[in-house]
Amino acid sequence: MLISSIDHLHLTAPQGADDQAREFYGGLLGLNEIDTPPALQARGGVWFECDGVHLHVGPDERSASYFASFQVISVASLKEALENANVRVEEETSTEGVERLYCRDPFGNQLEFIQRANASQTAAGQAAAQVWLAQPELLETYATAAGSVERVAVSANGVWLAAGTALADERGAQKPSISLWRLGQASGPEVEIELSASAWELAFSPAGRELVCLAEDGSLETWRADTGEFENDQFVELPENPSGLAYSENGGLLAVGAEDVVEIYRPGLEPLVTIRPPLGKINAVAFDPNATLAISGEALRIQLWQVRPVQSSAWELLGHASPAVILRFSPTHPILAAATEHGQVLLWDVNEGPETPRPLAGEMGGVEALAFSPDGAVLACGDDGGNVWLWNWQAEAVIAKIENGSPITSLAFTPNGAHLLVGSEDGRVRVYKVR
Repeated sequence: MLISSIDHLHLTAPQGADDQAREFYGGLLGLNEIDTPPALQARGGVWFECDGVHLHVGPDERSASYFASFQVISVASLKEALENANVRVEEETSTEGVERLYCRDPFGNQLEFIQRANASQTAAGQAAAQVWLAQPELLETYATAAGSVERVAVSANGVWLAAGTALADERGAQKPSISLWRLGQASGPEVEIELSASAWELAFSPAGRELVCLAEDGSLETWRADTGEFENDQFVELPENPSGLAYSENGGLLAVGAEDVVEIYRPGLEPLVTIRPPLGKINAVAFDPNATLAISGEALRIQLWQVRPVQSSAWELLGHASPAVILRFSPTHPILAAATEHGQVLLWDVNEGPETPRPLAGEMGGVEALAFSPDGAVLACGDDGGNVWLWNWQAEAVIAKIENGSPITSLAFTPNGAHLLVGSEDGRVRVYKVR
């Protein structure tokens, strides 16, 4: 292929319409404005950026208007925002799991907005397999050598299961480690990686090329995962007691909480930028599908940030009585789930009021782990009483309860959503069939 990527898009606007462009593209649609290169400032116009692609809006004598297409999380939410701003929606279509909406900007350029359904929602013949089981079935148990399982992760291709453990005792007789199995082969770990301190965060990159671990002593390490050998690749030393690790959906960004800042890395732990939110010590981070970063800390608010370029949003999520210590975005809806320091689970619709989270309560104990299913339909909550609750969060109804027997520390769905991995304090990872 001769073209490797899109460099930029240009949409025409009359001379002197910069403020109107800022109001529509920056204010209404939420794009990040970036500096116009000095050599081009005399021409007029405004530059915006979204996920590394530049959008130029300004005069162009060659044409009267252009066309641009954008991907969105929710066409319905966008339509509501446009109508509230008195922007006319020209057309809506829905075919084969793709919803489209068309409108024009203030300068006559036609804009297309696309919402693509999750693959698990559109695959032919999969509907029957997607029925959630009222009584999930325990399939396998994977036992680590020692210590509590602090985090579990599964590779994007569904081949590898990783479990990071804590120190088994204060004397350090049994070192913390990462145990790796091929899913379906629970007899013993195929790979063991010894760690310098307890594993606090663990994740596979979305493309499956690397496994990353953040340890209690501030060690941030990656291992090559695509070869199956898990050779040590990169190492960064951060302050002790870090907290929070998240990849963007495409794997191009890695966010790591370290004391009162969030470090952003490119693949290979290449430093990109440091974010300094006024939140005190960082507790958790999470990316939404559009690479907006949610950050929680000791302060009773959650901030949403744009990373490229770094730009704090005026949007803050409030309404929780204790700090949020776990953050998870739905992969298909504009919903952020948080577990607080007191074990409460709250849901925010980031397109609606920031002070009106919805609680999920029921009979749950203090919640220590959260995970959305790949299709976004279910939120799994693991509590300190050893139970996992599968919620239809939209209906605020419990679909199923799993009695795991040991306090839950971590949860992860397999990529097809059929199985749930449950890490617990007894040093085991149990795999349940949930669909």
